[in-house]
Amino acid sequence: MDAFGAVIFARALTVGLRRGMFESVAGRPLALEELSRETGLSPDGIRLLADACVAGGYLKCRKGKYRASAEAKKWLVKDSGTYLGDLIYYFDSLNTRLAGLDYSLEHGKPREPYYASFTDSEWETYVRGMANLARLLMPDVIRRIRLPAGGGRILDLGGSHGLYSLECCRRFPECTAVVMDFAPALRWAAAMNTGEPGTRVSLSAGDILTAPLPAGQDAVFMFNILHGFDEETNRKLIARASGALRRGGSMYILDQMTGTGQRSLLSRFMPLMVGLNLMNEIGGNAYSVPLIREWCAEAATFRVMPLRFPGVTMIQATNWRGRGKAQSPGA
Repeated sequence: MDAFGAVIFARALTVGLRRGMFESVAGRPLALEELSRETGLSPDGIRLLADACVAGGYLKCRKGKYRASAEAKKWLVKDSGTYLGDLIYYFDSLNTRLAGLDYSLEHGKPREPYYASFTDSEWETYVRGMANLARLLMPDVIRRIRLPAGGGRILDLGGSHGLYSLECCRRFPECTAVVMDFAPALRWAAAMNTGEPGTRVSLSAGDILTAPLPAGQDAVFMFNILHGFDEETNRKLIARASGALRRGGSMYILDQMTGTGQRSLLSRFMPLMVGLNLMNEIGGNAYSVPLIREWCAEAATFRVMPLRFPGVTMIQATNWRGRGKAQSPGA
């Protein structure tokens, strides 16, 4: 059932999103004939799709009329504030590349990394999908970040959409940030984020593994990037990030990690799915908290913070506590 139902229902959800099915029934219930006209799907096709979404919990049906469930209104309707449709479009884009999973698992990496063949449209799908995920995690993440009173300087490595840096600058008027990532990703980040506090967030196109890093940072963000590299590369990256910090600054590492002590099966399952996907995408893996602690061996303090989402963990590694009292952007 994992192999059959999951792959088909994932594609069915994507078709429903693209055809506007959930938006159509978010405000009012519709009969199948009306829903067929709204989506452009055949009567038999919309019946199968709608009934599958009823069974999956995303639609309700009463007296022959369909309406969005609370789950659909929360996750699949654009103005909900918790919309994950763009993330689902990104998940759907994995299907083509997952055809090479057998090769990637045999060789420990794909024939070529995902970004080598990404079109501009695929970059947009990726950045918007990651932005959906960031907005979901944001409240839990931002309250755990400590910055000097008034703000500080942030280096956001592989920051893509830049939303975490933007939120810090929104909460601290003296905060500035540099988001470093591949140029195609930053092009879409620039298109998505305009106005204040965006003027205090600069975008720096470059390879985070080789490009010079600005020194004297109060915080370095490494959110969902360690899973994209092998162990030796991560050791070097963490050393580079640590070297960019001022005394008392912190590295913040956010990822799907193993060895967190979380007991639910889902918390153990999801990091492994991320690891399989990232090995296929770029030659990455899923890493454990003890191993990341080893990579951050020079840190004076190492704080592990499991978040409210299965398998997602945040780490704060500080080289020296410093004399000033740090504040949280969530304060």
